[in-house]
Amino acid sequence: MNIIEIILKKKNKEELSYDELSFAFCSYLNKSIPDYQMSALLMAITINGMTMKETLALTDVFIKSGDVYKFNKKVSDKHSTGGIGDTATFIIAPIVASMNIPMAKMSGRGLGYTGGTIDKLESIPGYKVELSKEEFYNQVNKIGIVISSQTDDLVPLDKVIYSLRDVTGTTESMPLIAASIMSKKIACGASYIVIDIKYGNGAFIKSVDDAKEFSKMLLSIGKHFKKDVKTLITPMDSPLSSSIGNALEVLEAIEVLKGKKCPLRDVSIDIAASIVAMAKEIPVKDAKILCKNALDNDNAHKMFKKWIITQGGDLSKLKVSDKVITLKSSLEGTIDAISAINCGRLAMKLGAGRETKKSKIDYGVGIKLLKNIGDKVKKDEALAELYVKNLNIKLTDEDLKIFSIK
Repeated sequence: MNIIEIILKKKNKEELSYDELSFAFCSYLNKSIPDYQMSALLMAITINGMTMKETLALTDVFIKSGDVYKFNKKVSDKHSTGGIGDTATFIIAPIVASMNIPMAKMSGRGLGYTGGTIDKLESIPGYKVELSKEEFYNQVNKIGIVISSQTDDLVPLDKVIYSLRDVTGTTESMPLIAASIMSKKIACGASYIVIDIKYGNGAFIKSVDDAKEFSKMLLSIGKHFKKDVKTLITPMDSPLSSSIGNALEVLEAIEVLKGKKCPLRDVSIDIAASIVAMAKEIPVKDAKILCKNALDNDNAHKMFKKWIITQGGDLSKLKVSDKVITLKSSLEGTIDAISAINCGRLAMKLGAGRETKKSKIDYGVGIKLLKNIGDKVKKDEALAELYVKNLNIKLTDEDLKIFSIK
């Protein structure tokens, strides 16, 4: 087969066969085709899409590129398609695990403006994100919760494609996202899979209709591979939490685990309840009560600390930058909107995200929002705190367009 012919075929909106997809993607994994040719194919896929048959084929190619985990018990997993300030995993996993429903999850690094769970975990000094297969199994059996980065042996194809998509403008392709998500969940051995599909200006998926279409895609893949999958569709026009940035988001999640009431808590309970309902075979409304209790009685917080310590993390050493710029209101009025995408762009400019494959993340920088939608503000009142590496950083008016005040 010829990679150029495959690229041209997809460029011309033709359907690729299983063998063509396998050849192209496995050749990239084996380093027999370069970044620029795979980038061209990814762009053609992003522009022209894939049929369901192609998406199922690509998911299978991804799964078969490496190892497949099998547990001696039923385990749960969750995924979010990505959003600004989305640290729900840090709340959901301990809630679920505190009810003796094991959570075994492999997460990724940031894509585009959205922070990755692994980047956030790496902001915790000592936390070990890379675990062997044996270590992964042992921790699930020991405490019922483990979150690590992908091992080299599990869906290695997704790992290299994920990294390339991040820097080639191909992050928003729904078939590629679907194959990436589902191949990892299936290979990771989960019995209960819940996927939070974000839509809005701060997400890869912009409209609720596209989110519904994506949901059908994920459910079809789950059915094809005989997995129980549930999806939730949630908005992402405003940041999910008041903190954007790696260490800042971990601190925010801890506040929620300690009892803070906010949208991040609400979404986390909804997702956790879906997992609990599947695992315990009870109605979601009853599962929500159990999840709220796990937060209120501090069981989830205790499980969180146990998990982080077991995996080597030292929360006492978690740090944010000591250089802070206060963003103040230029007028009096009411906050009408907080732009998730603009928060994401600003966080990236501050150093909290990656612009290239080789970019290094500054875990201590980010944004802390001090106001919510509907709040009344006076001129010169503090709206947000920007945690920066350098106080002399040059920020334009465009960079600071986070709040809409009327």
